Amino acid sequence: MSGELPRRMGIVGLGLMGGSLARALREVAPEVRIAAAEPRAEVRERAVREGVVDEAHEAPSDWLGGCEIVVLCTPIAAIEALLAPVSCRMPQGSVLSDVGGAKERVLVVAREDLHPGVSFVGAHPMFGGRGGFEASRADRWRGGTVAVCTDGVPAPAAERVAALHRALGAKVVSCTAAEHDLAVAMVSHLPYLLAGAMSLAARGAGPLAQELAGPGLNDATRLAAFAFDIQGEVARRNAHLPGAAAELERQLHRLLGSIAESKEAARQALEEARAAREELF
Repeated sequence: MSGELPRRMGIVGLGLMGGSLARALREVAPEVRIAAAEPRAEVRERAVREGVVDEAHEAPSDWLGGCEIVVLCTPIAAIEALLAPVSCRMPQGSVLSDVGGAKERVLVVAREDLHPGVSFVGAHPMFGGRGGFEASRADRWRGGTVAVCTDGVPAPAAERVAALHRALGAKVVSCTAAEHDLAVAMVSHLPYLLAGAMSLAARGAGPLAQELAGPGLNDATRLAAFAFDIQGEVARRNAHLPGAAAELERQLHRLLGSIAESKEAARQALEEARAAREELF
C-alpha cells in the first residue's frame, strides 16, 4: 500500500484536516517525509516535536520543490489564493490537491492560476469537523468517503490522489466538479444553512422555547456552529444551493400538506421520510 504513496509530501495548513492527514500518513507509511506550512509557531513546534511532520515552515516557499504531492488544507478562500504561489514552487510532474468543500469555482481558479507542469486534482473528504490541530486524529480517514474530481485532469494524476486517500483507509468516489457541487448542495451546504435558520428561529421563539430546547434541536443545529470561513465561504460558492433549497421547500410543503389532510396521509408521508433517512444512513 505504501508503495503507491509519494516519497515526500507537502501539507499546507496544520489545522484539523491537515494535522489529521499528516498523522494518518505517518501511521500508514512512516517512511514518507512530510513537510508542512503553518503560520502558527506553536503548532509548527508541536507538530515537529510529536513527529507528526518532519519539517514545518511558516509559509510555502522553495521547500515545496521536492514534494511530489502537495495538499492544501486551509479554508477555501485561502485555497484559491494559494494555487498560484504554491504550484509555481512545485516540480514538473507533481500533483497539487486540496480538501475544499466546493469544487467548481476552485477548478476555474486552478485553470487560470496553476503553474504549467503541475496538475491540480480537487478532492473533498466528507468527514470534517470542528477543532484545530489539537483535535487532529490519525484515524479520521479510516472508513470515510473522499470525492475526487476527475474533469480536466490527467488520469495518472487523479489516480495518485485517489491512491493516497485509499491508502489512508478512505473510500474514493470519482466525479466531476459539477456533480460534486450538485450533490453536496443537498447533503452538506443546505443542512448548514438550515441549521442556521433553525437556530435563528428558535432564538426568536422566546425564553420558554430556549429553556425547553433539548437534544433534538442540538442535533439538528450542530452545523450552525461552524465558523463562516470554514463552511459559509464554501456554501456561498455553490451555484446549486438555490436549487437544493427549492427542493427542500417542496418536500416541506408536501409534509405540511399531509399533516393537514389526515392522520393516514401524515403517517404515510412521515413513514416514507423515516425510510428515506434509514436508506441514507
